Amino acid sequence: MRLNRKIIVMLLLGVFSVAMAGAEECDYSQSVRSDFSSRDSLLQYSSASYNDSWGPKPTHYSAPQIPSACDPIQWQQQRIIAVAEKYIGLPYKHHHIPAFNDGSGVGLDCSNFTAWVYNYGLGIAINSGITKQANTAGRQLSQGESLQPGDLLFIRTEDDSRISHVVIYVDSGHIIDDHASGVKIREFKGWYKNHFAYARRVIN
Repeated sequence: MRLNRKIIVMLLLGVFSVAMAGAEECDYSQSVRSDFSSRDSLLQYSSASYNDSWGPKPTHYSAPQIPSACDPIQWQQQRIIAVAEKYIGLPYKHHHIPAFNDGSGVGLDCSNFTAWVYNYGLGIAINSGITKQANTAGRQLSQGESLQPGDLLFIRTEDDSRISHVVIYVDSGHIIDDHASGVKIREFKGWYKNHFAYARRVIN
């Protein structure tokens, strides 16, 4: 009887070892960026026609394939941060797509930047107008609910009269946004923190 138990334990340990050896590990850093080159080869707009200086509207990108070994929420959060970081240095311009150049150079503004990041990164379309984005993108977090990477943080004007800006939350000390000096990771302090209105979560 003791021998049988020993054999059973050894067999179970062997099966467990094989399963562990065959289990995949998620390489978040590589996998969230793996299709950037193929996405960059696509046209950024669906139609070249436009009626104002903002340029053509963006094409709607497809949703990416999330690796089965990755936690889907964590993967999407890291994906959004990676896409946002991809555009560091892009100037601030009132355009719908980053490649559009009306003679003043390429660029995006704050809410077109956040809309572009979610479209390019996850194939999620959110309104690019600051007011509508502040009211409709994902769900508004309740007071005291912990912020997570990828959350959209809406910032009021200096006099707190209205929402005037949107940023992407990176961590407790940092955000990334498109502001006067272009796309940049900035410290979450000063005006950003003092006039923070509320956050909305698109990744659930």
